Amino acid sequence: MEHAAERADTGLAYTHERIDDAPPCSKLNSLQTTDLTGNGHPDVIVVGMGGNPTVSVGGQAVQLPMTGPLSRLSLRFETNIFWYENPGWERHTLASEFNLHPGVGSDLADISGNGRLDFVVGQGFGKPDLYWYEQPEDPRDPWRQHHITDAFEKYHDLLVADIDDDGEPELVGLSQDAESVFYYDIPADPFQEPWPAANCHVLDDDRRCEGLAVADIDGDGRTEIVAGTNVYHRRGDEWVHDDICTGWDDTRVAVADLDGDGEFEIVLSEGDSPTFGTHPGRLAWVDYPGGTPEILRDGLFNPHSLQTADVTGNGYPDIYVGEMALGETETPEQFVFENHGDGRFTEHSIERGVPTHEAKLADMTGNGSLDIVGKSYGPDHHVDIWYRD
Repeated sequence: MEHAAERADTGLAYTHERIDDAPPCSKLNSLQTTDLTGNGHPDVIVVGMGGNPTVSVGGQAVQLPMTGPLSRLSLRFETNIFWYENPGWERHTLASEFNLHPGVGSDLADISGNGRLDFVVGQGFGKPDLYWYEQPEDPRDPWRQHHITDAFEKYHDLLVADIDDDGEPELVGLSQDAESVFYYDIPADPFQEPWPAANCHVLDDDRRCEGLAVADIDGDGRTEIVAGTNVYHRRGDEWVHDDICTGWDDTRVAVADLDGDGEFEIVLSEGDSPTFGTHPGRLAWVDYPGGTPEILRDGLFNPHSLQTADVTGNGYPDIYVGEMALGETETPEQFVFENHGDGRFTEHSIERGVPTHEAKLADMTGNGSLDIVGKSYGPDHHVDIWYRD
């Protein structure tokens, strides 16, 4: 299908600030924004998976290996989870356990029930552990780690939401190596380690996917789970699977009412293509159920950042997408697709040349405009903000 987005000659205006050009981890996986200090401004949490840290030996930069006998030394040079205080961007360590090796999957939720947002994160490649970190009264103090499970492996996406409409939140997860879609009822005592196996519900154990959202997609009054190009519907105590579409590589997912009709549409971007896919990445929206993908853009290079929000202020959710590149292009781009509410979108290129991964839309200054907070994946590592002018 041809592009459904017109291209604008002039884009939306943003000012770029690099808040850290040397974060303490050489491969950056996840990013979240929230006001940890209570001053009304969102802070930035970054999760580092660990990579190939560079140290100075005799005045020469030496990159430490991640395999072999020196790999344990490599991990000791890396801080795994850290956050930046807004304003000023002072960096604080949230967690630095040896060999934590966290993955992309993370979320913020009040797990402890004390009114403060805690941090949920799972391990990445080849690792089975899932944790939540208890936020202390002063977030600058160490956060205590609590073990949830080691039943799965490589947690690519995590989300805390009420998915069974019982008024209580659950922890939903996608495990790529275990090819599982699952959720946990958060126990009455969340401090027990691990959480009881009886609290775990596996919806699918033969589905490797990424991208996670929760909403009443079909308007039946019940919450659905959107996992990649799959929708899981609750039918009594059972969950029934349905395809959104087929033939798409690993997708990032967002849901939004794009046309103002009171019903959600699904937005997809092939976040790991072409590096781990069969073709350059596509961006599309789908009117589910029954609709087919309306392609807004193809030829993208690993568009792993995907968000929906009213960026332009016309009352309709716009679509933001950003390329992480992964060596596929020297000029990775970020785009806002301005939504006119009637199926038409205008494409604005807002950045060219700076790769980003898992970027988020947030008002970082309190001026009412949505800014963009992102960071690289690797091999270069940096944390960035694009302020809406």
